[in-house]
Amino acid sequence: MWVSALLTVGLCGGCASTGSFGPNGYTQAQAKYQVKYSDPANNRFLPEDWALDNYTYNPSSKDYTEKEGDRYRATRYLDEDGDGTISRANETQEEHVFDLRFVNSRDDGVIWLKLHPVAYTDAKRDLDVVLENYADGLEGTGLFEQSSLFNLRAAKARHFTTFVTEKVPIQVGSVSAIRGTIEIADVEKLRLNSKHRDAKGVLVFTRVAYFTPIRAHANEGDWPTVSDPETGRRAHKRTGILVIGYWADAARFNSHLPDFESLLSHVVIPPTAVPDENAPAVVRAPIGEADPELPPPPPAAPGTDASPPLEQ
Repeated sequence: MWVSALLTVGLCGGCASTGSFGPNGYTQAQAKYQVKYSDPANNRFLPEDWALDNYTYNPSSKDYTEKEGDRYRATRYLDEDGDGTISRANETQEEHVFDLRFVNSRDDGVIWLKLHPVAYTDAKRDLDVVLENYADGLEGTGLFEQSSLFNLRAAKARHFTTFVTEKVPIQVGSVSAIRGTIEIADVEKLRLNSKHRDAKGVLVFTRVAYFTPIRAHANEGDWPTVSDPETGRRAHKRTGILVIGYWADAARFNSHLPDFESLLSHVVIPPTAVPDENAPAVVRAPIGEADPELPPPPPAAPGTDASPPLEQ
């Protein structure tokens, strides 16, 4: 199994659910983003091969209960006051690892969604940088969708390497997003075959806004103070990173891609969750490659050296 993903949004010490289910689908508790059922008659988000993994369902009471335990709960360390250390109670939070997590019963492919809180100092980080950092932080053990974002804890030793093979700007509803494709290869196998790949993933990153109560004596950065549109009370308007991801074995990746595309099309971002900064995502070329936004350099004149002159 292969690695990484992001932790969840802070939840009042873990006392609340990350979301709720209704006749039309799922609503996340903080940003209020929705995932609509693709098959409302059967309460299905995805085809039958996909099981909702991080909730248990009671058919008698028709209730969903979020799962606990190490696979579904984790601790987030978030430097809220920007001092470089985790030193306050509000900077350590127990939370659920997923908003929604679906597992394919035939081959263990995974589709998941997760809203991640970020510190104020990280809120404006370019999404293509977030994608690169995410791919760079994949660990060598655990599941692909279980890593962390904006986490001060050091990553474990890596046993595989990652390749970002695609980065494109997209829209998720009315918010700008970036979509990336990541390939993962075991380092030892890669030495024997440079084309070897173990797994592939698609990751969509977008910013969403959400509102949290103002807590006395808690330094939570410079988030603006506004009126919560739901309660009418004074609140901080924060920015989070919503991640929508899909992982599968490299050989089976393409077979489930249409399922991921279908679920992505059923994600709804409400107007209250649209962040103040919602410019289209920028995709920059890696260092050493041409920037697609810049015009190519003019060709060298015939018979001349194309290298720039040395400074005297």
